[in-house]
Amino acid sequence: MPVMHKFSASRVVMYAADHLLAHVHVQLRDGRECTVELESLTIVGRIAAREIREELRWIDTHRAWLLEQWRRLNP
Repeated sequence: MPVMHKFSASRVVMYAADHLLAHVHVQLRDGRECTVELESLTIVGRIAAREIREELRWIDTHRAWLLEQWRRLNP
């Protein structure tokens, strides 16, 4: 489970051999977690977009790199 980026209250991770669609996991310090689909930035889980606004901006900015990492970890 490579950590793609750490924030003060969360981290963005990606799992190898994970299910489709291409996505990352956002894990909050309080134990909650959601996935964010890389193509659409759709949040799957019980976390509101306002709670992970900074993470969504980072994911959007680094989307091409994240998709490369997804292809490498999920051939």
